[in-house]
Amino acid sequence: MTRCKSARDRTRRAWGFWAVVLAVALGSAGTSTKAASGPPKLADLLAGTTLNAVTWVPRSATTSVGGTLSRFMLQAYLRQDGSASIRVWDAARNAFTKPVERIWTVSNSRLCLELPNPAPARICAEVHSWGPRIAGVGTAPFVMLDGDLRPGNAIPGTR
Repeated sequence: MTRCKSARDRTRRAWGFWAVVLAVALGSAGTSTKAASGPPKLADLLAGTTLNAVTWVPRSATTSVGGTLSRFMLQAYLRQDGSASIRVWDAARNAFTKPVERIWTVSNSRLCLELPNPAPARICAEVHSWGPRIAGVGTAPFVMLDGDLRPGNAIPGTR
């Protein structure tokens, strides 16, 4: 009786060993596939999120008040097809503008957004961090971008 139990135990251990080997092999195969495809692209990470950000841009030559930078707060729902529902904070009205349809693009890590008035018509920034937080800087013209990303459309009154 002891002998059979011992043989059964050896068989169970052998099956357990091969199950572990198979699990490790399958797990590492999935990992190597993910590593081979590389990190996700910035455009794929941004699509389907709402960007809430503050941007700083040079003041226009006609503005004589304040420092050399203007601050604009914006919200943009970035769709997969490159369209966006965007609104900016209008300090004169102390409220957001109505959401308007614009476009957004990404080339490598360069994010460009077309914005409604009173913001500049277009800003572009080299994004150096993203995830729940996003930040970047642009040089032609100078732009600083700092904000966060939330899944889905967080802009009220849009589709």
